[in-house]
Amino acid sequence: MLLKISGCLLVIAATTLAGIARAGSIQEQYRQMKYLQRILYMIESEIRYSHTYLGEIFLNVSRRIEEPYKGWLLSMERKMGQMDSGAFEVIWGQAAEDKLKHCGLPHKELERLIQLGSQLGAMDLNLQLKVLSLYQEQLKLSMEEIQEGMKTKVRLCHCLGVMSGLLVAVLLL
Repeated sequence: MLLKISGCLLVIAATTLAGIARAGSIQEQYRQMKYLQRILYMIESEIRYSHTYLGEIFLNVSRRIEEPYKGWLLSMERKMGQMDSGAFEVIWGQAAEDKLKHCGLPHKELERLIQLGSQLGAMDLNLQLKVLSLYQEQLKLSMEEIQEGMKTKVRLCHCLGVMSGLLVAVLLL
């Protein structure tokens, strides 16, 4: 009997931890989107005030940020310096897919970020700033949507973790 009770307690603990982990991933998505927003503000201000080419801007911004975004910007800067690297859109898309795939950004947001690369690079300064501003507004709206449901989803994940553990424990007894 003691073995069954300890097994039930372990099952409840495991499912509770799984619920906590899922809730943490929901919160991590919001944190990553907020950090991406901060990076895009840095890029926008560099474009606006330094008037240098994008490779140098990526290098300057990468010095002030953390991984995986640092690696993303540095890989774009390196590829832009190579002659056979291709169009900016391709460089942006490949770097985003390679470096940011597992960073915690929602898939929908990663796809929109990749599409942003097709609109940057070939335009003049004012159009680049407008495109960045538009993307930041879209990002802000996505963040508000996530934040609205985040508290409820986190609580639901916690409750489902505990309740599923209790259900399995009752079935085991």
